[in-house]
Amino acid sequence: MPDIPFAGLLPPAVHRRLLRVAEIVRRRWWAWRKPRLRGCAIVAINPEGEVLMVRHSYRKRLEWHVPTGGIRRGEDAELAARRELAEEVAVSPITMAIVHVEEIDLHGARNEVTVFAATICESPRADGREIAELAFFGPDDLPPTTPAWARNYIAKALAG
Repeated sequence: MPDIPFAGLLPPAVHRRLLRVAEIVRRRWWAWRKPRLRGCAIVAINPEGEVLMVRHSYRKRLEWHVPTGGIRRGEDAELAARRELAEEVAVSPITMAIVHVEEIDLHGARNEVTVFAATICESPRADGREIAELAFFGPDDLPPTTPAWARNYIAKALAG
């Protein structure tokens, strides 16, 4: 999600509402302008072999995803992935490795996604703003609302 200036000063409920509005505006902008973007997805795995999944406050509430985020102009993909994990779920990965890169259509934009496999030992916590909920799931016991793209990234991380 785009940074919201002074977001830390806003009550979490107001911040979540602004994120939902920003998501709608962003999708419309992308459909109209068709920009080229860079993003990352992180398949974070704990010592028990479970995958960290999140529910975003600004997306369909029933879907579980792996943590994702945008790569800023001039930012290294791995640094962006580490930043996203720190911002969204307050963890620092022990290891990170690129397992897949692909270009996807993201609401009209072209997005080059770098997928990382990461190991984490810390207990993550949802920021209560962008991330509404998080949980660990066994790779063979993912929630039924996990989209195909997330399942694909998890499979690539586990195979890599």
